[in-house]
Amino acid sequence: MIISILTAFLLNMSVTAHAGEMLERDYIESEIWQEMWLGRDDDGTEFPEASFKHHLLDEWIDQNYGSDEYNWFDIGELEYAYKDYYNDYTEDWDFNDDDNGNWMIETDEHTYSFTMFQNEWLMLDENGNTVDTFPPFSTLKSEPEKEPISGDSGEENDNTPKVRSSFDSGAETASDEPDSESMEFDKDSTENASESCTDDSDSITPLIVGAVIIIIIGAVGIYLYQRKK
Repeated sequence: MIISILTAFLLNMSVTAHAGEMLERDYIESEIWQEMWLGRDDDGTEFPEASFKHHLLDEWIDQNYGSDEYNWFDIGELEYAYKDYYNDYTEDWDFNDDDNGNWMIETDEHTYSFTMFQNEWLMLDENGNTVDTFPPFSTLKSEPEKEPISGDSGEENDNTPKVRSSFDSGAETASDEPDSESMEFDKDSTENASESCTDDSDSITPLIVGAVIIIIIGAVGIYLYQRKK
């Protein structure tokens, strides 16, 4: 009786544990990749290793996602399951790297090399035959976005140099008093203008007097001429 109750309880727990939704595919891929990849960081176009191993992970998930063979509700179990699969799959492989970008896989039967062609990696055997293709995968960590400085609304601060247009009115606030050099400059300009007006007046006066005298002489001459007639 007790054994039957425990069995039913365990079965009920199993059903309850799987009653939720399966983990999302992209989440599974990201978590397993972070767990397994410990290699160099590159953009995926210079060195093929990360791209190839990520390609193997993609294929495994695509071929098995949702199957009863694995527990798609527990990321820990999936990480363990893929690690076990990967070790079995690559058990007889030798990975060779000459540190010049020439990464190869050697097995008992073949030697595979990799080359980039039209933004895609080609896996070639020793005879140059293409046995697999896969896209480049970058392992570079993305740069975090810079946070704006506190209090900075993106507008110009008071220390930013400002260019005043020559068409500005030139009006100043009450606190902006003209300096001494500006005042002296205005004073000199006023005095020079005054002297210029005086000089012009002195030069015009003799001309006016002469013109008046000529007019008077002409009028007297006309008057005397008319009396004689």
